[in-house]
Amino acid sequence: MMERDIRAVLDGLTLLVADTKGASQLDAMRNYAAIMALCADLRRSADEYDGTRNITMVISELENHMAAAAGLFPTWDLPPDQHRVGAHAAISKLAMGTCFGQQSRI
Repeated sequence: MMERDIRAVLDGLTLLVADTKGASQLDAMRNYAAIMALCADLRRSADEYDGTRNITMVISELENHMAAAAGLFPTWDLPPDQHRVGAHAAISKLAMGTCFGQQSRI
């Protein structure tokens, strides 16, 4: 995946996470499904670069926070806002210039 493609996926993830705030449970589930599809694209891209294990761990962190925000993990008793903050932190990690073998900052 090219740098602009990765940037577009990360921008899409950021918008979906932000859209989850105040969303109904059905809308949060739809956003979660879209996030899972975008994360699958990132996982495929991660296979091409060094550090794949670290990248996939951060992708899993993002997926888990958004699953909890959508109400799929009722045992996680963190407030939904805290899950969104965790998801944004994971996206920030993925946007680092060294992630996915990118030379410039995404």
